[in-house]
Amino acid sequence: MLFLVIGALLGVITLVAAAAPGPYWNCDSQQGCRAGADAANLLPDETLAKLDRDPAARHRFDTWAAMPGIRIGLAAVTLLQHGPMAVLLFAVGMALRRLGQKRRNALVDALPWLRRASRAAIVLACTRVIAPIAQSLLLANGFGQPETIASPIMVETTLLLLMLAFAAYATIWALEAGFRAERELADFV
Repeated sequence: MLFLVIGALLGVITLVAAAAPGPYWNCDSQQGCRAGADAANLLPDETLAKLDRDPAARHRFDTWAAMPGIRIGLAAVTLLQHGPMAVLLFAVGMALRRLGQKRRNALVDALPWLRRASRAAIVLACTRVIAPIAQSLLLANGFGQPETIASPIMVETTLLLLMLAFAAYATIWALEAGFRAERELADFV
């Protein structure tokens, strides 16, 4: 039940966060914590500091980030970043709910939800590479110096998550194949 609640809450929070460009809760050892909905806060701290020192550049960036196309793009990136996690948590919750039922075929009923969860995990691992690039591309023209806003991408972590997600998917596929073979054998006998 906890996975269902957390998945549903994360889904709602993701939709709300997608509605405003740059919702953030940014804590930094030098600057403390900041909160709000400013697209400039999606920039790295060094770039944000440069932007704050130049009022003309800040105005140019705010004008760029307020354009409807950019706002829609930032909303899409937010959905891309957080949507798969909501689906993953919800699917795991539904699978656990199916497994908790005292039925003969509880595992068979849970496997489709586990397959959905593993697909969401694969998408989530891929978005760890795609989302920072898309966000940097959207914000680059507003700042004028694209090399200064490139977000770091943790390739090792992404590949590890992707391998684990594919392993889960393969395990679920093997279990489904086993249950299918068992049913066919039972029908044959």
